[in-house]
Amino acid sequence: MKIIVNGREIEIRDDARNVLEALREVGIEIPNLCYLSETSIYGACRMCLVEVDGKDIVTSCTLQPREGMVIKTHTPKIYELRKGILQLLLASHDGDCTTCEMNGKCKLQKYAQEFGLTNNRFEKISKKTITDTSSVIVRDNSKCILCGDCVRACDEIQSIAAIDFAYRGFEAQVVPSFEEKLENTECVLCGQCVAYCPTGALAIRNDVDKVYKAIEEGKYVIGMVAPAVRASLQEEFGLEDDMAAAGRMVSLLKMIGFKKVFDVAFAADLVTYEEAHEFIERLEKGEKLPQFTSCCPGWVKFAEQYYPEYLANLSSVKSPQMALGAIIKKFYAKEIGVDPKDIVLVSIMPCTAKKFEAEREEFNGDVDIVLTTREVVKIIKSTGIDIRMVEPEPFDRPFGLSSQSGLSFGKSGGVLGSVVNVINEIIGIKNIETKQISEGVRLITIELSNGKVVKGIAVFGLGNTRKIVDSIKAGELDVDIVEVMACNYGCIGGGGQPYPNDVRTREKRAKILREVQSIDVLISPTENFHMLQLYERYLNKPLSHEAHEVIHTHYKHRRRVQEEEIDILPLPEESEDKVKVSVCLGTSCYSKGSYEILEKLISVANKEEWARNLEIKGTFCVENCGKAPNVVVNDIIVSEATIEKVKEVALNELRRTKGDSSVSKSNV
Repeated sequence: MKIIVNGREIEIRDDARNVLEALREVGIEIPNLCYLSETSIYGACRMCLVEVDGKDIVTSCTLQPREGMVIKTHTPKIYELRKGILQLLLASHDGDCTTCEMNGKCKLQKYAQEFGLTNNRFEKISKKTITDTSSVIVRDNSKCILCGDCVRACDEIQSIAAIDFAYRGFEAQVVPSFEEKLENTECVLCGQCVAYCPTGALAIRNDVDKVYKAIEEGKYVIGMVAPAVRASLQEEFGLEDDMAAAGRMVSLLKMIGFKKVFDVAFAADLVTYEEAHEFIERLEKGEKLPQFTSCCPGWVKFAEQYYPEYLANLSSVKSPQMALGAIIKKFYAKEIGVDPKDIVLVSIMPCTAKKFEAEREEFNGDVDIVLTTREVVKIIKSTGIDIRMVEPEPFDRPFGLSSQSGLSFGKSGGVLGSVVNVINEIIGIKNIETKQISEGVRLITIELSNGKVVKGIAVFGLGNTRKIVDSIKAGELDVDIVEVMACNYGCIGGGGQPYPNDVRTREKRAKILREVQSIDVLISPTENFHMLQLYERYLNKPLSHEAHEVIHTHYKHRRRVQEEEIDILPLPEESEDKVKVSVCLGTSCYSKGSYEILEKLISVANKEEWARNLEIKGTFCVENCGKAPNVVVNDIIVSEATIEKVKEVALNELRRTKGDSSVSKSNV
């Protein structure tokens, strides 16, 4: 359709979601602080105002384009309105930009500069500051502008809802339930809240100083770089067309004190090779299917919390990061004659959850420090060395060689595609069909040379993943192997990647990674000589006892919230015939009305004679978020609870404990 914008006729797509996106596609970027194309439209910041047909001023994110519409994006009135909005935000914002994680990347800072705000007509006011450094994700609400991007990303994209709005008006904050620390919530540390935060309210724990300390102490510091990191570094330093960018990074890291730098794509080849054999064995035995990939620690924690019944279905092969860490500490240390205790292994990842993964007790500290891409960018910039001028050098052998399959781990579909490559080498494949089911979900159907048909799914985003797993659980979807990546578009969209980290940026990174991948002379992990030599020297063969000892692991049911129950209306310990009613107040249940149920229960207990034996408690997780709100009456979980359902179950329990003649329904 054609519309008039700032006096010029332009043509836009008929199916444009709104005016903001339609104009963005033709090169007009309307200022905004709360718009995410992947989530519902929020329209809270009011920065994206436009004038329509010479009279109305409305938000462009909520405005549907129509033929002949006349729009002005920048009038004196709109300019003053946007400027006023910025001044109001800055009046209650922590303006200590020099020490802020987002300095130079912050959208609020950017707009303040563009609108020439060197002073503010509004008096500076302070609101309650909430900080939380308990997790690898650091929260500082003094920098929060209540754009809601983090809330919608966590809820709508990832289906977790670990954070939400609390309080009203000027007191409004984004917090977990009851202002709990993030580490004690159902957060899986995927970092998508950090990826979308336009200010510095959400950041990543900075571990750069640990690296410099290790170098200063004379430790044998080894770096290992994930495939997705190189794509974003190329983007960050204007090296999109430089195929030697990874080599320049290797060289620079050695200049600051790293002894060796290895390629995690090597370990991706190793993991693929082992995982493909694991899948073939399961397929032949017809057990533990579908096999889920386990490379993504955000997904693994999600599975441990929400789907413990499928933990046996996860591949037991470690992620490339942890597999390479174990190999370096167990085998390579001996080869170079260095005590493993003197090796400090620094993993450079696009992901915040990788920091959590390295600290899991199952891995015995094989990886010592995890730096995100953001942190490595800071290191590079702080050296004053122009990376574009650095002479490149290759990754160190033996863990510097990788195939196209290994490099493809950085984007969605890469793990599944790599496993298919190995299956083709072992069994042979007659035909492959690929079908895009929906955004973020791709189905492949493989006809093996032995006549067997195998179905696989590659899915990104935990919201999409929940739908897929629920469909499998309900028997609606029959597949044999599932690749899961917690972040949209895969690791290239990890929470540790540089800002901006939106759809457009992720698509660009995927293109860069595909180009880097395309020039690798090795196609399949089966062609990786150094990887195969690792089996010959140490691991014997795929799925061997030796391989299981070093590059396999196990997972466990992980409660989302580690909290004791809260006494709300307690009864004495010696009370007979009491019925315990525990109302879940976790984020999912709370957002769906559990607090209202709690209030009504308290009222019932205080007013109705039959309910005097109800002991009411608050709890924080019953592991049943998909059917929230949840209330536990003695040992009975009341799903999708209402006050009527809870009263009925409580009455039945009371009658059971006292005997049917003691309590009748007429008492309620």
